Amino acid sequence: MWRPRVGLWIGATVALLGPGASARAADCAPEGAATRCIYRSLLPSSGLVSVCKSERDCRVGYYAGNPSDATWLVPPPALGTLPQPQVTWLTATLAEVRLDCGHPCSVSYFFEARRRLLSAPRRDVLGVDYRRLLMAQAEGRALAIRQIFSGRDVLRIERDWAAGLTAVQAVRDIHFDPDGRLTLVWLEGMARSPVSERITVPSFAR
Repeated sequence: MWRPRVGLWIGATVALLGPGASARAADCAPEGAATRCIYRSLLPSSGLVSVCKSERDCRVGYYAGNPSDATWLVPPPALGTLPQPQVTWLTATLAEVRLDCGHPCSVSYFFEARRRLLSAPRRDVLGVDYRRLLMAQAEGRALAIRQIFSGRDVLRIERDWAAGLTAVQAVRDIHFDPDGRLTLVWLEGMARSPVSERITVPSFAR
């Protein structure tokens, strides 16, 4: 029987983890020919669940009460079936569910356990401001800062990324700082020289 690689689920990048974050391991057990994993929030009886027959054939959903009564995600257009998820609890009740759709593509869902709120699928999320519920998304040659749940634009960043690279390929480090600014390291121009900058990001949509 296929066995999950639990280590993949213990978190995304360190940049996404803040003081309230928890990279808790999943609680996994066999379920027939599949493996069921539960990712618990710190809110009682609420969290996320996956049932995987293989690394590329999973059901993923959220629950409030019994994990067997989960609300299952519909695969986004980029994915025919859902792969094994990477689940990171950014706070005690806010999780990012990251799904691989082929390098350098990823799709993220965000789940807020207290309100049982699930975001639409978000493509190529590079950084998350869990304090203000903002995300940085690579979008071709641009970097878009948007509200996580509404998807509304807050800021659009365009730079002289290295020739032939999209934003997701050119950005080497990115994280939101407690003072509301975004720290960004990216490769510039033909020489692909690293450029570091801090950018003020508003809290509200334009």
